Amino acid sequence: MKKYILPVMAALMLASCGDTSNIDKMIESSEAAETTTEVTLSPEDKAVAEAAESMAESYFASQTTPPPSQIPDLEDLDVKNGDIDIDLTGLDGNMIYAQMFNITADPEKYTGKKMRVKGNFAYTTGDNGKEYFAIIIPDALACCSQGLEFVRDGDYTYPDDYPQLDEEIIITGTFDTYQEGVYTYCELTDAVIEKA
Repeated sequence: MKKYILPVMAALMLASCGDTSNIDKMIESSEAAETTTEVTLSPEDKAVAEAAESMAESYFASQTTPPPSQIPDLEDLDVKNGDIDIDLTGLDGNMIYAQMFNITADPEKYTGKKMRVKGNFAYTTGDNGKEYFAIIIPDALACCSQGLEFVRDGDYTYPDDYPQLDEEIIITGTFDTYQEGVYTYCELTDAVIEKA
């Protein structure tokens, strides 16, 4: 046993008594570098930085208040279709997305209006077990989406009486809102589903 203790003790002594001066210098220089905040630029870099600052100042000085929204109100568009007050199916992807954003941002303005919308079918269940049905309206590039819930009038069961998930459909219904907790949600009531 004594044969093993002597080599182990020697190894421990060698490892613990090493010269740490190089490590100490590295730590000191690292700490000093962290406290230094002054940067010295070469004359060429200084000229480039000054030119960039000048260009930025003149750019921001020339800017004025941005123009008002270029999205027309629904009242300015020809979206009435027979007994349908707002038929968004004839609008392009960006316009329908923008109008849906406006509608959901100011729902009181559209409550009670009969609306027709084209998009993709979606379904989910909430934590409370309630089923939610929606139409998802993508913009023209399909990078952003706006959803609108709908409720059908009658006795329908999912999935038997509904389209496939993500199937393109047209929903016609009456625009309304409802409260769930502290949130207000938009929906189309008495909704009728058509295949697109």
